[in-house]
Amino acid sequence: MGIKRLFKKGFLGGGGLLIEGHIFDALQKKKETGKSFRECLSQSVKETFTEDLPGTSHIYHMGHRDGKIEGVVEQATRDEKMLQDMHKRHEDEREEWRSIDKEKDELLSEIENQLK
Repeated sequence: MGIKRLFKKGFLGGGGLLIEGHIFDALQKKKETGKSFRECLSQSVKETFTEDLPGTSHIYHMGHRDGKIEGVVEQATRDEKMLQDMHKRHEDEREEWRSIDKEKDELLSEIENQLK
């Protein structure tokens, strides 16, 4: 919403006062959500600083995106390590089953030779 919401809060306050606009916005949010007035007021102020004001919103979103990108890279690294560990366990179990299968075949061939 950005700049539209900022103007709406300014006009709600009458004469362009943001403080009264925040109070009116918080009262509307309280009716809509049923949260406490304090929660709605803090949400309204947070929206103004993080999303509506032209200078701070760009800085906030820039940092927010950087954190997400960094988190995605870190998560991809963790996932890759997890998949490599899973693959190694699978290969180890595969070798173990091959050796067990080989031992079984040797035992069966011994039993066949003894029966002949």
